[in-house]
Amino acid sequence: MIGGEEEQVMGQVFGGFITAIIGLKVDTTHIENIARLLRESPNVEDLFLVTGDLDLILKVKFLNYKDLKDFILEKVGKLEGIQDTSTMIVVAPYKERGIMLSEK
Repeated sequence: MIGGEEEQVMGQVFGGFITAIIGLKVDTTHIENIARLLRESPNVEDLFLVTGDLDLILKVKFLNYKDLKDFILEKVGKLEGIQDTSTMIVVAPYKERGIMLSEK
């Protein structure tokens, strides 16, 4: 079951946030505009231009799954030049922004 009580518990465990890593494959003629629009979002913590199978990788945080879903479908998915997305939800952070997190 995703949502309801389980969603609240998961949010509390990770400091009240749902963290996700989103990989984007984009038409590179649109990459600067896409990056500019994404970095303006307060939910985007990190945004990187990368080499390999993907073009951009971003780390986002949301208070709930609905807001994450809306961001992916309504904001990212509608940007001109987006060819493909891959979203991974963080299950357990061990180290974040250089800070080792406590083990439980």
